[in-house]
Amino acid sequence: MTVFCFAGPSLLPADRAAWPDIAWRDPAEAGDLLVLDAGSDDTVCLVDGYFDHRPAVRHKEILLLLSRGVRVLGAASMGALRAAEMEAAGMVGVGAIYRAYAAARLTADDEVALVHGPAEWGWRPLTLPLVDCRATVHRALRREALTTGEARSIMTAARSLHYTEREWESLLEQADLPAGRAEPIRRWIEINALSQKNRDAIACLEVAARGVAVTGHRPAMVWTSLVAALARSRGLNPRDLQSPAAGLSPSRADPAAGTDDGTAPRR
Repeated sequence: MTVFCFAGPSLLPADRAAWPDIAWRDPAEAGDLLVLDAGSDDTVCLVDGYFDHRPAVRHKEILLLLSRGVRVLGAASMGALRAAEMEAAGMVGVGAIYRAYAAARLTADDEVALVHGPAEWGWRPLTLPLVDCRATVHRALRREALTTGEARSIMTAARSLHYTEREWESLLEQADLPAGRAEPIRRWIEINALSQKNRDAIACLEVAARGVAVTGHRPAMVWTSLVAALARSRGLNPRDLQSPAAGLSPSRADPAAGTDDGTAPRR
């Protein structure tokens, strides 16, 4: 059994080092699950994924894996969103962020959005996702490091900032806080900040490591022209994907696709 994990900023380099048997993949984008060579004994953990400047991983890609008996888990970020959307098809959600989306307590995509560095930087987060801001504020309230009014002001400021601009320094500057409170709050956050995305991502790996087999009816794959176009863009022949015996790795390119599909360079 192989556990594949698509992850970026939700996991630290130390987290990856603690799981040496995981087949690590970059944050997922459209087509990445189509070309994944995963079978019915394998597990896929979808944690992080692109959505803004690159097309997001498609629901039909997940459905294809599920139809082949692959166990697909989602948590923390793009994985939590897709798990809430694909639960009825058999995708398994893990963690508090997934549960909040599944219960419609969270609805906006930008709750988990952030800017991060490249792989060479360890996918280091460069801005603050709302879910981690909220988790830290709730911790501060429980520990009486914030008043209710201060917590409300911080969350109001956080929601007013675009995900590309949201970080603690600018957030505290914008929040309507009592005089002299911004600096002690900043110092407290520096020591006690909580990343719910990281917690959920680790929980997803722990669930995957248990190796519980998929049970129940496999969903049927729904083939569309969009799936076929996505397959061709990744050098796959759509007919090969529809074969029950087919693997998910690239095979003969569809002649209709040509040799230059116009997609962006791969990571």
